[in-house]
Amino acid sequence: MNTLLSSLSEGVIEDNEYVNAPVRPEDKAPPDRRLLFSSPSLPLLAVCWILLLLIMGLRIYFSSVISEQNVKLIKENQELMKEIQELSTEGKNTELKNVIQELKENFTKQITDLEDNWEKFNVSRAQWTIDSYCPADTMRRCSSCQRGWDQIQKSCYVFYNSEAPPDPKTWEEARENCRGRGADLFVVHDEEEKKVIDGYITKIPVLKGYWMGLRVEGRTWKWIDGTDLMNASWIEPPAEGHCAVSLGTRTWTSVKCDEKRTRICSQKALSV
Repeated sequence: MNTLLSSLSEGVIEDNEYVNAPVRPEDKAPPDRRLLFSSPSLPLLAVCWILLLLIMGLRIYFSSVISEQNVKLIKENQELMKEIQELSTEGKNTELKNVIQELKENFTKQITDLEDNWEKFNVSRAQWTIDSYCPADTMRRCSSCQRGWDQIQKSCYVFYNSEAPPDPKTWEEARENCRGRGADLFVVHDEEEKKVIDGYITKIPVLKGYWMGLRVEGRTWKWIDGTDLMNASWIEPPAEGHCAVSLGTRTWTSVKCDEKRTRICSQKALSV
């Protein structure tokens, strides 16, 4: 009996000691934490993090490399464009030089041809002048006026009338025709000269008269040598677009310059 009580008493004491014994820290860890550290997914998660960090690092590295390559390519491209531009400029300069050289050669040839033609013209004109003033059939006896021209005072005149086909022309055309013969439309400077010329015209009259070197410029009658008409009584008041025609009468006639008339050309007589 005493033995039984003693055994029960020892059992109670052991239970109390177990109940009152202090709890170790590891025994207080929460269940989920223990689960985490004891879970088999820990290595996989670590690998994912490592791969992610590796990818980010590679991305940063390659971005840096690509950026450097872009800068290098841009610089090389700029240098290449500069070289192309320089080559293009050199090519254009070469082409321009070739064009200039060709123009120079053509211009030189034209000058040479012009000089040759001018020399031939001078020779031809000189021969024509000799034949005109010193005909061969007169044993080269020279006169002050060309053959077929009449000398009046110090000038030579040719009258285009019925004997020589009149070939009517406008005032401008008539003047151009006279210039082609080394002359011009006739000019009268004084009363005496006018009387002499009028006398010739009455001997070889034409129906519509002869053009003369007088026309209206700036509402004033002007001679082709630039002088003004001194005697206003010789012709009616000026009208724009009008030129003078001589009929061999006391007064001259004012008509439109674009009408067609025959002409009288004059030039200075030579001293022989």
